Amino acid sequence: MARPMQHIDRKDLYINLETRVQYLHSFLDFSSRDIEALMLGAKYIKALIPAIVNIVYKKLLQYDITARAFQTRSTSYEGPVEQVLEEDSPQILHRKMFLRGYLNKLCSDPSKMEFWEYLDKVGMMHVGRGRQHPLHVEYVHIGVTLSFIQDVLTEALLSHPRLKLDRKIALVKALGKIIWIQNDLFAKWYVRDGEEFEKEMEVPEIEKEGYLRGKKILHDESESEDEDEDEAEDIKAQSGGCPFKGMSAGMESMSMGKDAGMKNGTAQVQVDQGDASITPGTPDYANSSDWPAGD
Repeated sequence: MARPMQHIDRKDLYINLETRVQYLHSFLDFSSRDIEALMLGAKYIKALIPAIVNIVYKKLLQYDITARAFQTRSTSYEGPVEQVLEEDSPQILHRKMFLRGYLNKLCSDPSKMEFWEYLDKVGMMHVGRGRQHPLHVEYVHIGVTLSFIQDVLTEALLSHPRLKLDRKIALVKALGKIIWIQNDLFAKWYVRDGEEFEKEMEVPEIEKEGYLRGKKILHDESESEDEDEDEAEDIKAQSGGCPFKGMSAGMESMSMGKDAGMKNGTAQVQVDQGDASITPGTPDYANSSDWPAGD
């Protein structure tokens, strides 16, 4: 028997973030199985983060239209720029720090509403809102960067030499759902759908980057891995119940990932103390000795 048709209030999708997130979860079948896969697979993702950050910024600096945003804070600016940024330029090193924190945030507990509130805030900050010094990045660059990150993560995880196939599939599927929900939480700030409800939408507060409602939720230093393992076990134990029952709880501490070596189809990444150099190479994830042991 077919399920009864669910009613979705259109206005709520634009003025109530929790309603929007719950609708996206339902449509994508984002469930406790996905949360369990993400929590148990977090250590594998974290091992990739330093290398992924360097690959992403190498890509962004290949194009003047994306590179100029780090100097002018806008991809629409077409005037002259004073200098050519390098991967070790102060502005780029600063941005890398926040991307590392963001990717680690994706490894935290998505059953909590603060997880999605922060992803929504990331979208809002790229349209010139909620920041003392506005940033304007056009959506075309946002979408393609998310796709690039997903592509690198997918290849790396599927190439893990010791992770079982069912675990790989579950982790890649769950990450794909997270990234596409993030894509929607970017798009909602760019598109004009629902603009008739603008007066009823929440006005964003101006906060420092890495903060949500006055609370620092991105961290610069590694924290105890025991907390990650305990959190993963808690999620696994609760996987038979509603995955969103903890949405009102506060965000748990998260830890930065360990350094790792990896390669992709265009670059070989050697990680050294949180940074990496990129040289031409070929796919060879399976030979990396820095992967966490498989379960």
